[in-house]
Amino acid sequence: MIVKSLGMALRARDWAAVVIEFAIVVLGIFVALQAENWNQERKDRQLEQVYISRLIDETRANLALLNELDRILDEKISFIDALPGLSLDEAVRRDPKDFMSRLDYSTYLALPALRSEAYQELEGSGRLSLLRDTELRSAIAGILNDYESARPFFLNPIGDYRRLLSETLPGRAFNEYRVAGRVSDAAAVVAAVETFRSDPRFSAAANAEIWYSADLLFHIRALEPRAEEILSRLEAGGGAGTVREVPRPLIERPRSPDPGDGSQ
Repeated sequence: MIVKSLGMALRARDWAAVVIEFAIVVLGIFVALQAENWNQERKDRQLEQVYISRLIDETRANLALLNELDRILDEKISFIDALPGLSLDEAVRRDPKDFMSRLDYSTYLALPALRSEAYQELEGSGRLSLLRDTELRSAIAGILNDYESARPFFLNPIGDYRRLLSETLPGRAFNEYRVAGRVSDAAAVVAAVETFRSDPRFSAAANAEIWYSADLLFHIRALEPRAEEILSRLEAGGGAGTVREVPRPLIERPRSPDPGDGSQ
């Protein structure tokens, strides 16, 4: 109808009518484009909230993991430090399973991967721009990259603590504790640990294990406030804003893995 009216106005050389009809066409196109853009923006914001919800779940899980690693490493250092002067008869006989658990964790090497499924999905699909807060995007990428960069180094111990203990503690006793969840021969455990800490190599091995664990704990504690800040921003809606700068020590110096040691 508009095209027909425009054609008639052109034939009649009614320039005022031509301008009006042309303006109506342009306005219609503009309104249609604006409506399409508004609809796409609405879909993007809905999708952004879906991803923010997933990122919140992942960040909470990652923060819980970091907190658990913090606790394990702190207890590990305290146990190894106290082991030389510990009354084994009293500690083992009082609660054999608890002692074996603490002894087991004193060899802890695992550094599980942080969850990053939602972020990787956004990155892989080219949809990172859905997260409008560029500082938030950088903060998430930074903590994931720093953690992953450190894992290969910290999955290798720097001493013989684990190997010495595995050579001393009877495999049958460890298997019973690990698989069946019980300790039936406390006397054998006491004798084995006494032999372990009396080994001339124990002092250096324990010192190296504390060094390794303290270094790892230092980096874990640097990541925790960064994860908390990211979670706070996500829970606030993930809109544009500024993420507080937090020190990033990971990873400032490479560690040379000991070729004689493995990882758990």
